[in-house]
Amino acid sequence: MNTSIANTDHQPGQNAVFPVAPAAHAAQADTVGTRIWIEEFNLLETLYNDASNCSPKLRYPDLISACVSVVFDDPEPAIRVFGFLHTQLVLRNQETARRQEAMWRLQYQQLLTLQKSDLNRHPHPQFKLDHFTTCCVALAMQAKDAKMRIFEHARRNIAVRAAAHY
Repeated sequence: MNTSIANTDHQPGQNAVFPVAPAAHAAQADTVGTRIWIEEFNLLETLYNDASNCSPKLRYPDLISACVSVVFDDPEPAIRVFGFLHTQLVLRNQETARRQEAMWRLQYQQLLTLQKSDLNRHPHPQFKLDHFTTCCVALAMQAKDAKMRIFEHARRNIAVRAAAHY
């Protein structure tokens, strides 16, 4: 005779379903790692710590992606980006420290299109993702009403991503 008694009491955390885990995993899959030069990261850090960055607090992937959106919202983003890369970023110390960050996939795709363009092929210099990311932050921060535009684009990007999931 089996004298063991099955435990039917619910134990907290045992066999629990956590809906946050798949969402967190999906968010990681929707982001792409990038690097950003320290000077531009410091600009982002100022935005991150700004009193206006609240409710919801925008994180670095939101801010970086918003900078890309600001640049691509303006007419002829490729001309602006390659103009900056060829005239300003190329003159900086290429050994500058970089910070590892992430950006949202949609804005990464926009930068990937530039990276694969004819302006990034022989005989032109070959720029990498960190150059494009850094460039977009620098250009966005130069924009009139930069802080307001970046926060606005970050919130719009959040809404677009959310609409795709609901």
